[in-house]
Amino acid sequence: MLIETIRIQNGRVRHIQYHNQRCNASRKALFGSKNNINLRNSIDVSKANTPEVKCRIIYDDRIHKVDYESYTMRSIQTLEPVEIGDFDYSHKYADRETLKSFFDQRGSKDDILMTRKGFITDTYYANVALLKSGKWYTPKNPLLNGSCRSRLIDSKEIIPLDIHINQLIDFESISLFNAMIPLKKLIIGLQNF
Repeated sequence: MLIETIRIQNGRVRHIQYHNQRCNASRKALFGSKNNINLRNSIDVSKANTPEVKCRIIYDDRIHKVDYESYTMRSIQTLEPVEIGDFDYSHKYADRETLKSFFDQRGSKDDILMTRKGFITDTYYANVALLKSGKWYTPKNPLLNGSCRSRLIDSKEIIPLDIHINQLIDFESISLFNAMIPLKKLIIGLQNF
């Protein structure tokens, strides 16, 4: 099973076209699906009864379940670097047990900063962008190409770049972002490593 997490803000479904792109690409790659679906048709905004709602759609070749929950952003101030080797999470699977095993290595830190052969990919919860000289750079090869990441690259707000963990010293700060957390809303100083 796969999952799409969609932000409903003040009764508006946000950036559905990017969720549809990823959902339909995953359905085609994993299940051979030829017909595209529009996730918007499965969302009932009347169930979004708070200003920020996390809508979770569970699917494979078809949609199985849609959940809604009020969303409050977690406080993340520290990250623990964790090497993940050749682990592949190129599709957003509902089963996150292997990811959780990496997350459990965070010790006293709030989240992890995953690396593959030393190159930064993502955190457990989000894609990342790093600030340098007024520009935001995102790892060229993330563990998961998030829908928000795709949109920010398309709008040229972030620039893909290979970033090795040893290059963190060259950057000023790191922003965690995903469908629920806008870029620059959750920024961590790089001294917190």
